[in-house]
Amino acid sequence: MTSLTKHTWAERKPLSEPRVYTSVALCEGLIYVVGGCDKVGQPVNSLEVYDPTSDEWTSLRNMPTKRAAPIVASIGDKIIAIGGIGEDQRPVDVVEVYIIEENKWKRLQPLSEALMGMGHLIRDNKVHIFGGMGSDTNPRDHFKCLEVEGGSKERWQAYQPMPSPRYACSAFLKNNKAYVVGGRRGKLPVANFEVYAYDTKSWTIYPDMLTKRLFPSYVMTDHFLVTLGGLKATVQQGFSDACEVYNVDSQEKGEWLTNKKMTMPTKRGDFVAVAIDNQVIVTGGLGNQGTPVSSTELFDPESKKWKRLSDMPKALGTCSSTVSRGQLYVFGGLSAEGPTGSCYAFLNTST
Repeated sequence: MTSLTKHTWAERKPLSEPRVYTSVALCEGLIYVVGGCDKVGQPVNSLEVYDPTSDEWTSLRNMPTKRAAPIVASIGDKIIAIGGIGEDQRPVDVVEVYIIEENKWKRLQPLSEALMGMGHLIRDNKVHIFGGMGSDTNPRDHFKCLEVEGGSKERWQAYQPMPSPRYACSAFLKNNKAYVVGGRRGKLPVANFEVYAYDTKSWTIYPDMLTKRLFPSYVMTDHFLVTLGGLKATVQQGFSDACEVYNVDSQEKGEWLTNKKMTMPTKRGDFVAVAIDNQVIVTGGLGNQGTPVSSTELFDPESKKWKRLSDMPKALGTCSSTVSRGQLYVFGGLSAEGPTGSCYAFLNTST
């Protein structure tokens, strides 16, 4: 297991402009940053690619549709952007694909309705989406996948809907199952945890998370699903330090585990949380002081213990992130001064 305590933060070249609510896809070691909102809150259609090896950004052809927080996925030599929030601050139904070798975008068959805030995962080179919020602001129970054949044909396939309509959920693929957890219905958080078995084509309702929270983060390791932080269901109570762990090797009768020793060292919401080598790294987000935080912490789901790591160079919330070759990269987000284009990398300094 890699000793992440030997990682340290490094500042990298920034995005071309300050942005929040960007979406990120990784393809052949390069990091594609798509869309988002500019410093005045308007959706943009920017597409930039970052090369971690050279620390260089390249601006590519703009996405045809300006939007923030679309689902973005890498399939083969293509970057697919699905839904998101359009210029009128409402969901869009647009599906567009960027063909990397040709530096061009193509519009695909749209969603059946405008959607934002879907969960998603990649299975068999297809993008699977879960839930979402429609233009009427109500949650949906959608479960669909998009298949792209040779870049010239595409089709949406509908699966059995989720038992619980919701948006802002997270979805993970493990053991040929889709684990869908958390989310929202309107302004209310949900604790639902439902699992779809692709083998039997059926949903199973798993035990709810122990606490309902808005803006938590979810991470899947080889053996555990971890839910972290977020805003408590009663907003006046502030951000949470909750850490709950579910063993995904268990079957339907598993249970969520937590205790006081597992609580997060820093209460926060809307933060970055990723798994590297079966350990969970948490950084940034918003704290109970109403401002971004810079603290970085490590959680080991096996030992159920936390360690403090070096702080991110700048306190940021609402960042985008990805992990490439064991290194965490964080892009954009909100600082105490407003939107930023900052880029930071959490690098292994032991080699």
